[in-house]
Amino acid sequence: MKKLFKDFFYNAIYQVFLVIIPLITAPYLSRILGPGPLGINSSVNFTIQFIMVFCAAAMGQIGIRTIARAKANKDQAEFEAAFWGLWLIQATLSAITITIFVVVCLVFKPRYYIYFLLQLPFLLGTLIDISWFFQGIAEFRKVVVRNTIIKLFSVVLIFVFVHQPSDLGLYMLIMSMGNLLGNSVFWFQIKKYVPHFVGHYYHFRTTIVVIITLVIPQLATQIYTSLDKPILGLFKSTTQVSYYDQSQRIANIILSVITSITIVMMPKMAASSDESRQIFLKKSYEATLALGLAFMVTIMCNTKQFVPWFFGAQFAPMTPLVFFMSFLIVLLPVGEVFSNQFALAIRKDKEFAIPLIIGAILSLILNFTLDPILGAVGATITILSVQSVVCLLRIWIVRKDYDAQYVLRDTPKYLILAGVTFVIGFMMPDLIPNVFLNMAFKSILILGIYMGLFWIGKFELATDVRQIIGNIIDKRRK
Repeated sequence: MKKLFKDFFYNAIYQVFLVIIPLITAPYLSRILGPGPLGINSSVNFTIQFIMVFCAAAMGQIGIRTIARAKANKDQAEFEAAFWGLWLIQATLSAITITIFVVVCLVFKPRYYIYFLLQLPFLLGTLIDISWFFQGIAEFRKVVVRNTIIKLFSVVLIFVFVHQPSDLGLYMLIMSMGNLLGNSVFWFQIKKYVPHFVGHYYHFRTTIVVIITLVIPQLATQIYTSLDKPILGLFKSTTQVSYYDQSQRIANIILSVITSITIVMMPKMAASSDESRQIFLKKSYEATLALGLAFMVTIMCNTKQFVPWFFGAQFAPMTPLVFFMSFLIVLLPVGEVFSNQFALAIRKDKEFAIPLIIGAILSLILNFTLDPILGAVGATITILSVQSVVCLLRIWIVRKDYDAQYVLRDTPKYLILAGVTFVIGFMMPDLIPNVFLNMAFKSILILGIYMGLFWIGKFELATDVRQIIGNIIDKRRK
């Protein structure tokens, strides 16, 4: 259990730093660049995210579970063949995708094509991304420090060189190069684990079938998590796109921490027995739900003050969007527990794909219906509706493979806990004139109330936490 928590901690650090730059720089960029240029960045960036799916080739799922099983079997030859063979497939598909991307940009010159070309290092970074290998062997500490330094260096460059709206291209290049350099870091350690290069694809036909099976739902996911911004841009101004995109920033940074549970738990589940898998599922689900509800309630109770303070007065119209986007902090990671952790670990690839495909279809219908009328509000209604449907489908579709009464037993208690905390926090008056200090103090009180109710609510997870704390105290006394 101690190793599990260490894995979660280090992976949480890494995942946070994947999105920490936009969070750190958001207040500065929202004032320097403004809603218009940021809207252009959103449209371009999320189109690139869609293209990146073809480069990544679903290695985030296939690689983790394959490497985890190869390590558990203690077969070094198979271990090395799995890594090099999977990466060669990834590199080949990436090279083909990047070539097509460059040709399209240079020949057809689509809107903002110069900005698209500035994202080329980002795609090259995906080609060399082997973070899935380290996630598969549950080794995060050795790469976190180096990757963190590169990410922080990118932040410094932004503050040094980006000073006006015309610096949008420079900002995008800095972000793109940061991704390339960050993914390069992983290669410094790889020879220690797989010293012998294997120059052939890994179970090529089988792997390609699995890639196709998993890439389709990933493309579906990108429709409602990435292409929703360009679709909104077809009907409304870049300012509306910026409001919609920026309203998800805070939820995304919280999600990066919570979904770290998924990345750490997946290799554990993939290598475990059926009985222990049920226990892992229950503990992971409850930890995810408890953390998600705590963060969601805290953000909701501070939204009115937080948005103009953090983003600037010109972003005040997106305050209600941030409030409702907080629901994503619960919906997305809870769904991932039953899909990315559970369904993929037991090779239920079709069950993993179906909810995402349904979500993509629903997203297209709602986006093209609501965006022209309601703009950013319509896009917000769409993403919340889609994520709700996807989350429920993910839980329901694998119901025969787990004991629902056992895993979901405490769910009503968690919802009541969050509801009571929200009512108290929302009615809480402003106690300190300084906005930042008031939000900080209010957040501490809200989390204190939540933890207090959690501690006395006879939750099974609370018992686990008590045991872990008790073990730590006992070890220090010895």
